[in-house]
Amino acid sequence: MKLGTKIQLYITVMTAIVVILINTFVYFSYKNFSLDAEMNQLEGRGINIMQELQNAEENGINRRAVLQSHLLSNGFITLVSETGEQELRITTSASYSESFEPYNSGQYTDVVTYHDTHFVMVSLPIIWENGEVYNLQIYENIEFIYDTFNILQWILIISTGIIIIVIYLLNRLITNTIIQPINRLIGKMKETDDTSGYTMLEVSDGDTKELKDLSESFNEMMMDLKKNDEHQQAFIMNASHELKTPITVIDSYSQMLKRFGKTREDILEESIDTISDEAKRMKYLTEQLLSFSKAAQARENIRPERLNIKRMAEGLQARLEPVYKREIHVNAGDADIFVEADPDSLDQLLKIFLDNAYKYSSGDITIDIEKSGGEVLVSIMDKGIGIPEEDLDKIFDRFYRVDKARARKTGGSGLGLSIADELAKVNGITLGVESRLGAGTTFTLRFNGGEEREDERR
Repeated sequence: MKLGTKIQLYITVMTAIVVILINTFVYFSYKNFSLDAEMNQLEGRGINIMQELQNAEENGINRRAVLQSHLLSNGFITLVSETGEQELRITTSASYSESFEPYNSGQYTDVVTYHDTHFVMVSLPIIWENGEVYNLQIYENIEFIYDTFNILQWILIISTGIIIIVIYLLNRLITNTIIQPINRLIGKMKETDDTSGYTMLEVSDGDTKELKDLSESFNEMMMDLKKNDEHQQAFIMNASHELKTPITVIDSYSQMLKRFGKTREDILEESIDTISDEAKRMKYLTEQLLSFSKAAQARENIRPERLNIKRMAEGLQARLEPVYKREIHVNAGDADIFVEADPDSLDQLLKIFLDNAYKYSSGDITIDIEKSGGEVLVSIMDKGIGIPEEDLDKIFDRFYRVDKARARKTGGSGLGLSIADELAKVNGITLGVESRLGAGTTFTLRFNGGEEREDERR
């Protein structure tokens, strides 16, 4: 169902319900008020008749004459004895039935119906001098009031229908006015979808705030898609380029083996070594690609824990010093320092920076751990070749390498720092880098909220 149709349907139905409830309230309020007014008026008249009847009894005046003088313009009066028999009855029309209410010693008013004719009645007790108790009942025909009720009922029904129709038409007009800019925006989006590029929507000053927000959100989404598409294209091109080189080398040496491998041992040995090196390089590159993919999807599998970053650094120190064959210094003071992070991804993140320091320096590596305010800072420093200042904002891009010749010798793929950037994002870690050519590089991991505990072991 379209949005405009839903709006029209909901508003029309709600309006109909409200109008029906209001008209129903008006009808029954008017009906009760009118009947109460008639019964109150008749009750006052009945009290006067009762008093005159009692006076007539004392003065010996005929009861019928008194009742005759107070007979209503349209109705009847009756006296009912304690036995329930009708002692006296005066009526304005012989067509009225002989019906009446049962004897009642109390005073009350009511609305009754006899043979489809509506009456308001009042019942009053009368006590004669001899102690006899009678029930004076006065009935007034109110059929004209019920005719008014019927007219009012039809007026309210017709007015309800007219109001609903008018509301529906107005609602349709207003809805179309509101939906029209949205439909235009949808049309522009479809036109954009039919094109191969990423077309931005024009934000008109005459649009409402909501339409402006929607257009701006769409434009932001298109920009994000464009950037993502560009990154994907660059990723594919770079990955293809990185894989193309070792494949070309392997193919070339394979051809040399076919031609000279059986006759020249030097070419055979060289080809085998080269093919083995390039195969290792391809294996390393595919592993890096897989690691990057896992890092980008790690948000779903992240399991933050409270970790002793000092103990983790010391563990990496013990594991990697024999591999690097150089010293790794951990400066963290005497107190244990704790951070919140996923243990596996944090371990991989630290190893990436340590491996980067190992590849691009020849001296010792230093890990400094300290608290600064409410943050924990982990700095990994080397005294290697450094990074040019103009390249610092690009080093986390995929496949970006500052010194491609140097990276080729060290086996770099240009993905390590990109993987580190993704792992840092999923753990809420802020990365920083400082470097100077020929002086070394420092990568800093900034954790929010750390704790120190003396001699605590977890």
